[in-house]
Amino acid sequence: MANTVRSQYKAAFTCICALAFVASTASSLSAGGAVATLTNDCSKEIRTYCSKVTPGNSRIVACLIAYEDRISPRCRLTAYLASGNLNSRLKQLNAMSKTCSSDILQYCSQVPPGGGRIYDCIKKNRATLTDDCRAGLSALPSL
Repeated sequence: MANTVRSQYKAAFTCICALAFVASTASSLSAGGAVATLTNDCSKEIRTYCSKVTPGNSRIVACLIAYEDRISPRCRLTAYLASGNLNSRLKQLNAMSKTCSSDILQYCSQVPPGGGRIYDCIKKNRATLTDDCRAGLSALPSL
C-alpha cells in the first residue's frame, strides 16, 4: 500500500512539474521572450534542421514543427507553444497562393519553395501582379 501511495505522489509530482514547465514556457513566449525561449530550448535543432531558413515571422517555428519527429520533447513543446498564430498565417498564405497562382507561375516558377522565397518573389513583382493578387498581398499581414 505504501508503494501505491508513493507512486501516486510521484505521478502527481511529475504532472505538476510538467504543468509548471508548460506554464512558464507559455508565459515567457507570450511576454515577448519567444525568440529567447526558442533559442534556449531549440538551439541544437535550429542549427541541425533550420539553419538555412530565413528567421522571422514563425518560419523557424514552422521548420521545427516540420521536424517534430526528430527534435527533443522540450523543443517540440516550445515550438508548438510559439506557433500560436501559425495556423491562421498558413490559412492566409494558402488563400493567397490560390489567388496568386497564375502570378506565381509567371514570375516565380524558377524560385525554389521554402524559406519565404516565393513570398519575396511575389513582393518584388508587385507592380506587375494581377489586381486580385495585388489586393490579396496587401491584405496579408507582413511575414
